[in-house]
Amino acid sequence: MMQSDRITLCACASRTFINKEKVAQLAALLEAAGKEVEIVPDLCEWIENKSDRLKEIATHTVVACHPRAIKALFEWAEQPVPHTLDMRANDMPTLLTALGLPADSEMPAERIAVYRTQLEGLSRQPGQDAWFPTIDKSRCIDCGKCHDFCLFGVYALEEKKVVVKAPHNCKNNCPACARTCPTQAIIFPKYAQAPINGGEASAEKAISIDTATLYNTALRERLAARRASVSLLKNRPKA
Repeated sequence: MMQSDRITLCACASRTFINKEKVAQLAALLEAAGKEVEIVPDLCEWIENKSDRLKEIATHTVVACHPRAIKALFEWAEQPVPHTLDMRANDMPTLLTALGLPADSEMPAERIAVYRTQLEGLSRQPGQDAWFPTIDKSRCIDCGKCHDFCLFGVYALEEKKVVVKAPHNCKNNCPACARTCPTQAIIFPKYAQAPINGGEASAEKAISIDTATLYNTALRERLAARRASVSLLKNRPKA
């Protein structure tokens, strides 16, 4: 049951797993039904930067990606968890019914076109968006494997609890630490497949991982980046 007439839609502007046409249609239909609608370009980015809007948005109905991911994100930001609908997995009739609208609502073409244009203006390139892990604390056993594996200081141990401490340090499009987790507690909302994206674990086969290979690959990448940085410093013209 919907909790609020104020609806926040996440467009996930840089990724394609949320259909932008569906976002435009849903926004137009909600507006026509008298709902207060806001499209957020990237809710993960707002979470990462702990936007002062989050407390307000937590009182809205949030239509975004998988609810387990949204729950973990808001908990990490120390905000109440909003009522969430899964735009990533559910079709339009299912969403409309959950939002209290007729499943066969007539599409308002003119308003859809307006929202379509708005969404085009929000477009971003992958790699310039918020990519970072969050932790499903209902599954996490604080074993520390993610902390020990990550070379970039994303995780920290605080009072023997694993926390995401430096999300900005995460390497874009790398979900490797999630594959070291024995309880599938680490979520990357922008990842393509479940369970890493917060979707149901049954959506794909269990992940097997060679952690040594992953660690060595990550180490090589970090060393290469460090060598490149040193080379740039050496070649910098003297003042």
